[in-house]
Amino acid sequence: MSPSVVELDGPFTHELVHTRGVRLHATAAGDPGDPLVVLLHGAFSGWFDFREVIAPLAARGFHVVAVDARGYGLSDKPPATAGGDLRTAAGDIAGVIRSLGYDSAVVVGSDTGGTVAWALATKYPELVASLVSVSSAHPVDLRRAIAARPWNYPWLGTRALLSRLPLPLFHLVPGLVAAAYRRQLQLNTTADFSRSPAFAPTLQLRLRSAQISNAQQAILRTNRMLTATVSARWLHAKVTAPTLLVQPPQRDWRQLTQRSRDRVDAVVEISHVSGTRNLPHLENPAGFVDVIADFVERHPAPASAGRPR
Repeated sequence: MSPSVVELDGPFTHELVHTRGVRLHATAAGDPGDPLVVLLHGAFSGWFDFREVIAPLAARGFHVVAVDARGYGLSDKPPATAGGDLRTAAGDIAGVIRSLGYDSAVVVGSDTGGTVAWALATKYPELVASLVSVSSAHPVDLRRAIAARPWNYPWLGTRALLSRLPLPLFHLVPGLVAAAYRRQLQLNTTADFSRSPAFAPTLQLRLRSAQISNAQQAILRTNRMLTATVSARWLHAKVTAPTLLVQPPQRDWRQLTQRSRDRVDAVVEISHVSGTRNLPHLENPAGFVDVIADFVERHPAPASAGRPR
């Protein structure tokens, strides 16, 4: 499919941001003079997962940018050998923040977007004014949690294994990709959302995005980031930005909470958006906006950070 299938209309603008030799698509709203909020999507989605929260967050006094990762949506799709690792993904977002003229940003990441956000806060601490981790964790912490209690993370463990398989194998079974996308969305949202009118169009948009030319290899590589191996210097590196963990009160996330707390050398808060599971920006956009805006307002960046240079 053409990338235009995800160029949706709304109270936002589409632009291409040049960074590190590629052009990344970004959907933006709000005054460029306000603090920057960067939204990072997961492996099974794209910028459009945040389409209901971009304008409301901007109305709370932020310049909001939802980015398509390289290989996704309207972003450039370089060859598979050109930057499919976590370090490159973090560098891409560092480049976006700088290209937009900011010294730092509030970085919000969901699923593998959260993995990239943790990596960004580790490698480029000066660029992250606040970290919002939406049902995600640092890849080292998640890998250790799965190894210690694999029965708590059956789907994540399966994803980690399947993402190592060659892409052609996924096309041997007709309907396998569509079934996996449906299952992933069901597992990460509440039963009420699965029965709601929003479920089908959300799933179809994700499936159309997955059929964009040359996107599937990027999707496979991005899934690998969930439990990616990292540089030895990152194993015990601390995150120094105020951190908000947005996650449901479930056993699997409770096991990860202490690991995430130990990873952060700053204030850590935990929040749950009412009526949601792992994708609160889809399930309860208004509640998601309130949780993020309230956290940032309680822990504002220094006056010299987060403003255009």
